[in-house]
Amino acid sequence: MKNRIKFAVFIILIAMVFTAGCTAKSTSNNKTTEEGATGNYIVLAKSKLEASSSFESDFYAEVQIGENPKTVTNAKVQMVYEPLALKIKTQDLYAQSTIDSETYLEKVDAGVNMYMAYDGEWTEMTLDEKNAMKSLGMYDAGKGMGLLLASVENWAETSEKSGIVTITGDIPAEKVYDISEAGSFLQLAGMNGVDQSYYSGVEAVPVEIQLKEDGTPISFTVDFTKTLETVMNHVLQALAQDDVETISVQKYLIKQNILSLNEIKKIEIPIAARGAINYEKEISLLENSTDEQ
Repeated sequence: MKNRIKFAVFIILIAMVFTAGCTAKSTSNNKTTEEGATGNYIVLAKSKLEASSSFESDFYAEVQIGENPKTVTNAKVQMVYEPLALKIKTQDLYAQSTIDSETYLEKVDAGVNMYMAYDGEWTEMTLDEKNAMKSLGMYDAGKGMGLLLASVENWAETSEKSGIVTITGDIPAEKVYDISEAGSFLQLAGMNGVDQSYYSGVEAVPVEIQLKEDGTPISFTVDFTKTLETVMNHVLQALAQDDVETISVQKYLIKQNILSLNEIKKIEIPIAARGAINYEKEISLLENSTDEQ
């Protein structure tokens, strides 16, 4: 978690020194409703996601701000919804640096235990379920695709090959804030949780979804490049005491490949994680000991 926070802060700081501009892309004016075969695929996909109890997915994200090297995040994700259990193995690539990490969530009586390993060292903390999922929300492929299927407009089928259907559309500008926040899509840049006012002037967000002919979800790709650029510039302008140059976001793209639905029955917590240091408990014990003296 600390590495991700440092990364987000680092991205914002280095981005402030770059002054490149970007030309806004035009949004398609084609109005395509959920009709015919495309609409049927969407209905089937929604139904399968709503009925799913677990999933396994490959997560991919690519971020590039200004002239900085791009950052690529790859993750293997497994999730069981009830009782909540989550496994994420992540590799972050930035320039010549690679950071490997593991995160697990496990529902317990007191809330949700979160186990995290960085460079082989395990830590543990206990959160309520809402905050636990908020911190890792962008990895929830089932929820992410469900949000997109429910909000995207201007659907159009672009190809149907070997039993795989590809459809495209966009999140309308007026829905971008709600969807971004609900799906934690700007989490990698540390921009989730900002005020809605920072989304002023955002454009529609392009989305591509792939499904099997029976509606089984395969993947989604969502491009928040222009959204992140708009939000970051608003945030930097609000924080700066003097005029600040605008920054350019070259890419902020997220893709999830859903490998399976309903096949993950249980997620095992590594033995090493069971012996992790729970700093919250240690601090609590120390405070209680101090109070008793």
